[in-house]
Amino acid sequence: MEPSTLADAAKPLKRFRLSGTQRLALYAAFAGRLQLYPRGYAASKTGPFHSRRAVLGLARAGLMSISATARYAAATKRARELYSDAAAAAARVSTAALSDGRGGDGVRAD
Repeated sequence: MEPSTLADAAKPLKRFRLSGTQRLALYAAFAGRLQLYPRGYAASKTGPFHSRRAVLGLARAGLMSISATARYAAATKRARELYSDAAAAAARVSTAALSDGRGGDGVRAD
């Protein structure tokens, strides 16, 4: 191995700035692979659907892998290392909001 390769391996992984739609698609991919439907990529037939553009942007950044036929997309190991802690924190926040009687918009359901 060359010294420059070793130096690159020691650097922390670069985090990309994700848009809201990319973040939602990535978090959905953490739960399982996404399948391509006419409306976009989704974990199930009923949605929620994520745009092809967002998924392809994540693939270009190396955060998702897409099958050869482009029918399936999944989060990469690198994405899990970089963003899984943020996904877990987001899940805890949304679970806490639901458990105290508030919906996703912060309004009490009473």
